[in-house]
This record gives sequence, structure tokens and C-alpha cells, in this order.
Amino acid sequence: MMAWYQILSFFLTNGLRIFLGLYLVVSLLDLSGDMKKAAAFSACTAVCMTAFSCFPVRQIYTAGAETIILTVILYCFFAAKLRMSLFLTFFYEITIALWEFIVSAGLGIVFQSESFLNTKAPEYIMAVWVVRLLMLGIVFLIAKETDSKNGQSPRVLSGAAVAGLFGIVLLSEQRSIAISDDQLMPWLIYSVLIPIAILFYNLNRQYEMEKTIAQLEKDKNALLERDYQTLSDTYAANAKLFHDFHNHVEALYRYLSKSNTSEAMEYLEKLRTPMQSISQTVWIGDEAVDYLINNKIALAASQQVRVNTNIEFPRHTNIRSVDLVAILGNLLDNSIEAAGGAEGSLRFINLTIRRINDMLVIKVENGCSAQPAVANGRKNEHFESPLKAALGHKI
Repeated sequence: MMAWYQILSFFLTNGLRIFLGLYLVVSLLDLSGDMKKAAAFSACTAVCMTAFSCFPVRQIYTAGAETIILTVILYCFFAAKLRMSLFLTFFYEITIALWEFIVSAGLGIVFQSESFLNTKAPEYIMAVWVVRLLMLGIVFLIAKETDSKNGQSPRVLSGAAVAGLFGIVLLSEQRSIAISDDQLMPWLIYSVLIPIAILFYNLNRQYEMEKTIAQLEKDKNALLERDYQTLSDTYAANAKLFHDFHNHVEALYRYLSKSNTSEAMEYLEKLRTPMQSISQTVWIGDEAVDYLINNKIALAASQQVRVNTNIEFPRHTNIRSVDLVAILGNLLDNSIEAAGGAEGSLRFINLTIRRINDMLVIKVENGCSAQPAVANGRKNEHFESPLKAALGHKI
């Protein structure tokens, strides 16, 4: 029967292990969810794991149960993918068990005592707490890198995995305490599998990133094809208008020479529609982008949406024309759709493109009639207000 302090220590260490495992997987998979509920379930799981520790249950069974519980928590509260979350929690449990063995064996060598390898002995608790402190240090590094957006968390984990492999190799060569080959061999296999698992995770992450980029490129190409087709149609209509200009002048002259004012006015009214598409010209020095902006202005005007522009586009930027067309096309399409559903004074769009230091800032402000969905998926009551969107790009 374990003493009360051993039970309390097991509860605290189990709780730390479960909660830190959740935080680690959430950080690696970039998940979002209710961390307070997850912490509460972590405490409940720690109670269960502590109860298992009071009975002669093999460590592999408790680790398996904990892996399943962690996966369920990640799936229910963070909407994690089952396959990847199960993969990460499984190797997380193996890594923690490996380091507990390495640290307990290391302390046994330092103090010349094999009691550190006995999981029921008080000395083993000391090794477990050392591992928990190391885990807190690793989580602190990961949290710091997440805040600074360096994205080097896998490097920290890779370093811990490689250090574990070297630790097992060193233990296999020591002769201070007795560690049988049957006891050491499984840990040696685990220490080799963990770096392979991290490599697999990095490859999978790279694959997912490339797949996302490919999908973005596909969407961008579809957007560009649509906008360029619209621009081409507009340009063709304008070219035809100017080509037939002398014919229009001649027709108007004949109407007016015969004092047919009403017919002349009707004829001019028919010419206004194509003329309006080029009446408000915006020049930033890029032909494709100029046509796009003017086309969207004409489209907004046809829906009685006012468009105000304030454009100061710098020369010699590193932004490609196709990228700028894709960005502006998407922003203006969303703004026209939102402002088109508004009423009265909210049917407006303000487009600002300016250089601020070394950044090109694109700001779009538009009226809207309904609030977007909030984080929990529910919509607030109907209201009217302007929306703003801004993005920056280094030039």
C-alpha cells in the first residue's frame, strides 16, 4: 500500500503529464478550443491514473488508457484529427516513459542505488519530478516560440528525442548499477522509434503545407481567370466604343441638325452605360490592376454602391501583378457583396492603398447589414455597421 504522500505525488505528476501532453499536441497541431474544460478533464483523468497506480497494473496498460483518454479530449474539445492526435499522444507517452527510465537510472548511477528503478519506491518519485521539471522547461520554450512565431517547436522535440537516444546508449555502457539487457533493449528500440516518429510528423506537416499551398494556388488561378475574363470583356467593349466613336458623333449630329433633341438624348443615354465603366479612372501603373479596380468600381456603381478611392501606389515593388489582382479582386468582391446588401448611407466602399515605411497597406472599408458569425458559430441580432479589412505586405 502506498503512503499518502506517494498518492499525492502520483496525482500531481499524472495531472502535469496529461495537461502538458494536451498543450503540446494543441501547439503542434495549431488547435483551438476550451482549455479550461480540457484542464478539468485532465484532473479527472489524473485521478483515474492515480487509482490505477495503487494496484499492480502494468505501466503499458495505464499508458494505453491515458493515450486513448487524451485522444478523446483532443477530439471532443479541440476538433483534432483522430489519426494525428492518436499518433502524437502515443509517442508522447512513450517519450515520457523513456525519459523517466533514463533519469531514474541516471540518479541510480549517481547515488549508487537500484531503488530508483523501482516504480513503487519513493526514490522513483524523485526521478519523475525531475522529468516533470524538464517537461515544463520544454513547454516554456514551445510557448515562447509560439508567441514569437518562430515555428521551431519540432526542433526542440527533436533535440529531446536525440538526447534520449544518446542517454540509452550511455546507460547500455555503464556498469555502476545492474540493468539487464532484457530491460534495456525495449527502451533502446523506443529511443530509435521516437526520432523516426518526429521525422514522420515533420514530413506529414510539410505535405499538408504543400497541399494547402497547392489549393491556394488553384483558388487564386480560378479567381484570376474569372477577373481577367471580366477585364478582357470590359476592354473589348471599351475598344469597340472608341472605334465606333466617329459613327456615334455623326448620328448625334444628324439628330441635332434636324432638332430631334429627344432622339439625341435617348441615343446619348444608351452610350452612357459603356462610358460609365471608364469614367472613373484609377491609375497605379499596372495595366491589369487598373482594369480590375475600374471594373469593380463600375460593378459597384451598377448596384448603387458608392466607391471612394485613395491610392498612392509606389514604384518598383516586389509584388507580382497576378498576386495584386488576386488580392484586390477577392477584397473588392467581398466588399461589393456586403455593401450591396446594406441600405441607405451604408452602401459604400472605401479603398485605400498606401505605402507606410516599407509596407504596402491595402485597406478596404465597406458598409454591411448583418454581423458575421461569432466564434461559437451563432449569429448576433441584425444590425448595421461598417466593416474594415486591412493587410500589409513588405515592399
